[in-house]
Amino acid sequence: MSTLLPLLPDDPERLGEYTLLGRLGGGGMGTIFLARTAGGRLAAVKTVRSDLRDRPGYRQRLTMEAEAARALGAEHTAAYLGADTDAARPWLATAYLIGPSLTEAVAAGGPLPEPVVRRLGSALAATLTALHRAGFVHRDVKPSNVLVTAQGPRLIDFGLAQAPGSPRLTETAGPAGTPAYMSPEQARGRPPGPEGDVFALAAVLVFASTGHGPYDARGRQSTLELLRDSAEPDLTGLPDGLRETITACLSPEPGDRPAPGRLRDAWGPFDPGEFAELLPQALLADLSRRIGDVATVSPTPLRAPAPRRALSRRTLLAGTAAAALTAVGGAAALWATGNLPGSGSGSGAATASPGPGRGSRPPGTPPAPLWSVPSPSSATPVVASDEVLIHTSDVLRGISTADGRILWETKTATVDVVVAGERLVGLVFDDDGNASAGYMDPRTGRLPADAADPAVLGGLAHTTQLLAADAQCLYLKAYFRSDDRRQQEEAWLVAYDLGARKLRWRTRVEGAVLDSLGSLMMSSIISGGRLICSDPARVFAVDLRDGRLLWACRVRTDQEATSPDKSGGINPPVASDRHVFDFEERITAVDLLTGAVAWKLEPEGAKLLSAPVCVNGTVYVADGELQAFDESTGKKVWTHDPGAYVSMLAAPAPFRGELYATVAGAGQAVVAVDTATRRVAWTLSAGAVNMPDGPSMIVQRGNRLYPQTVDRLAAVPLD
Repeated sequence: MSTLLPLLPDDPERLGEYTLLGRLGGGGMGTIFLARTAGGRLAAVKTVRSDLRDRPGYRQRLTMEAEAARALGAEHTAAYLGADTDAARPWLATAYLIGPSLTEAVAAGGPLPEPVVRRLGSALAATLTALHRAGFVHRDVKPSNVLVTAQGPRLIDFGLAQAPGSPRLTETAGPAGTPAYMSPEQARGRPPGPEGDVFALAAVLVFASTGHGPYDARGRQSTLELLRDSAEPDLTGLPDGLRETITACLSPEPGDRPAPGRLRDAWGPFDPGEFAELLPQALLADLSRRIGDVATVSPTPLRAPAPRRALSRRTLLAGTAAAALTAVGGAAALWATGNLPGSGSGSGAATASPGPGRGSRPPGTPPAPLWSVPSPSSATPVVASDEVLIHTSDVLRGISTADGRILWETKTATVDVVVAGERLVGLVFDDDGNASAGYMDPRTGRLPADAADPAVLGGLAHTTQLLAADAQCLYLKAYFRSDDRRQQEEAWLVAYDLGARKLRWRTRVEGAVLDSLGSLMMSSIISGGRLICSDPARVFAVDLRDGRLLWACRVRTDQEATSPDKSGGINPPVASDRHVFDFEERITAVDLLTGAVAWKLEPEGAKLLSAPVCVNGTVYVADGELQAFDESTGKKVWTHDPGAYVSMLAAPAPFRGELYATVAGAGQAVVAVDTATRRVAWTLSAGAVNMPDGPSMIVQRGNRLYPQTVDRLAAVPLD
């Protein structure tokens, strides 16, 4: 762990749900604090400097960093935990990772052996592949932004990340990034693309292998001059086995550099279970020291560290340093290393992010429900934020997540609600048919008085639907009032900018097949810089920046699209960093970038396929049993019968190493399955939540599960 410094007098005691323990360091944007949740989970909380908070672009930069971390997940970076970029002191919380930066690792033990560098390159190439698929470019890949953990490298600090072609977020006209690891095009002030990250990765691996960068200043020539002049890189000391691939990555021409996927092929697959075995002894000793340092962190102000003992190579790999970690509650600190008991090993464990309380219950013991309350009849799952659940029936209700109390009610015909990050966003029509949109107060269900400009949204018809939202915009399926009936019936996709309170773009929906009643139904999610929409016949992707149609994929015939069964609505698509999964009679995997069908999964016999869940390259489906399919090919990997009929999976938010499924009958309500061991971790009885026949719906939000029937709702803690 980096040296933990005391909080300064002006530092806050809390940011959101996080209690600040001390300062980890700072940078050009602000300060990074070590923090802890009420449940004991350690986090790194980044804030923006006070003098920068109101400057153009800095809050947007933090928002972009949050979106990039959320898109990548814990396999590639510090897991996203939460953010509030609109707060007076904007902040971003991620999991706290134990490990030195690559800069510190080389300084402590010298250049790394070739096998370690190969695996670093393979893992970081996979990270760049995921980042670029999500629509981002890092722009500042360098040794200090690579953390070396016992489970593998993690790329951090996305403060300069942005989508290719998006407006510049830097204040000056100079190139963004760190000169020693810039690409030539960046050094010349041109907008960097994904190829620039490949160049920077190669420069980082040269440093890891040799202790110097390929373009360190030479004599009177600065690094920027060397890059602008396309000088030959300094590869002194680079092993021959790495030279050819790295030289290609350092090509002056972006188009000549290999894609990250080819680099993984060249350097071989990354195995987290093997990684710690290859690390030099000096680096293992550094990791051992850092794990020991975590054990001295108190929930109160800093105190002197207790004596530490070194950890063996095998202990680091297994993540079982229980004796050294008791000072932080054992499980909480083990969570920080990425390997809790029961989270498994290999690639699945790397992205699992279990809560700290899992270790506080005896194995196989289910959590005790927080509350279970009757609710008006509804066949729609609740929309969950941290403070309130949105329950839809004859009226829209805000229900407290703390105790299940109804906080407010409003007519469903006048309001649409979605969750954007940590906040509720609503589209509301008043009695005169005027539309307003913006952030909702979770305690009252109301919009602020100046939520929207009536001149902008006043032309929307009541049939307008709120599809999705992100930190910047609401995305609507919109109909506009008009005396021309034909024009009034035209459907548009519209982006409404929450900050500027104006329409950012609108795109006419063309080529859609209407349902049997002549209506256009649609559901949407946001993934990889795209609005992914499902209508009765198609899946299509729209660029969030300008509304441009990127691709459209036909997934159902006209007969299937106009079936009377569609009158209940369209299931929202599911997305990973590689595919979109459309779910109706079958599951269709569509390539996120190209829109091409990758594979289709038909139900077996009379079984009904539930909405899929995709985690770590595996697609899970509940159809009585729990089935797992390879995301790339659609081939079945395994089937698990938990001993009861499982009918619906909660979408992981976040993934904690377990999948949570509803159980029909058998006296059970919820079953938790550890995906690494393929075993039941625990089962929750139907009586515990007062749902005799088991829940029919289930939602996960953070450390809570919300099982639901048509007339009852419960809350189950996961910590």
